[in-house]
Amino acid sequence: MQFAGSHILTVSQFERADVEQLFAVADAMRPYAHREKMTRVLEGAILGSMFFEPSTRTRISFGSAFNLLGGEVRETTGFEHSAIAKGESLYDTARVLSGYSDIIVMRHPEAGSVAEFAHASRVPVINGGDGANEHPSQALLDLYTIRSELAGRNRGLDGLRIAMVGDLRYGRTVHSLSKLLSLFSGLRVSLVSPEALNMPGEVVDALQAAGHEVLQTD
Repeated sequence: MQFAGSHILTVSQFERADVEQLFAVADAMRPYAHREKMTRVLEGAILGSMFFEPSTRTRISFGSAFNLLGGEVRETTGFEHSAIAKGESLYDTARVLSGYSDIIVMRHPEAGSVAEFAHASRVPVINGGDGANEHPSQALLDLYTIRSELAGRNRGLDGLRIAMVGDLRYGRTVHSLSKLLSLFSGLRVSLVSPEALNMPGEVVDALQAAGHEVLQTD
């Protein structure tokens, strides 16, 4: 994919080469994250942080990363602190707020809402979680962490055996992670949940269509 100027709304945008390119950049950025080096590459840039659903780790991590690269952060948290509380549409909010930002990261409780916002935005939008739909940035971080741990044992992501346990029906992070894992080969995936919280069928189908072995169990 073309990263520059693109929205990041779903992991379905990524091919395997895109993920590997992103992880290579993340590896190169580790000294800045650990404050072993400093950069002002984003000096003068503004991140619009729009979280209409409770968040601690995702909201703070995006803001901290932007600050470490020299940028500024402007936050909107909760509906009550936005014009949406007065009836303004997502479209109108996007048209206005994107005029004050260079990039926006957004979380919203309704599936598809971030994509709707991005459609009207003048600047790139990153999905920080939309309802029970997806959480692409968290899935990328999860996969990067798994890759880093496996590298210490001289292993890669191909041939991974992984279990996902808990609420798989409404857990947006496992939906996105499963779709990313589909890009690799020879996986054995165990999906462990009560029947009422089983992984959505389309996610299971995507894993199986990619040639992975999938076990569903309670």
